[in-house]
Amino acid sequence: MRGKENYSHFEKVRVLSARALQISQGAPILVSIPKGMITPVDIAKLEWEKEVIPIESRRRV
Repeated sequence: MRGKENYSHFEKVRVLSARALQISQGAPILVSIPKGMITPVDIAKLEWEKEVIPIESRRRV
């Protein structure tokens, strides 16, 4: 995964939405979750901050 600062807003949204969908369908969560955090989108954002999301966005030139 590239550093999170190298992604455009649209790439970030695409990666987060894909990861949230995976989590909602039962994929393993890759970080420890604080108490009270239950939505897949919040969990995906936490994974984004920790840079552990196993998804990349490729730019076509």
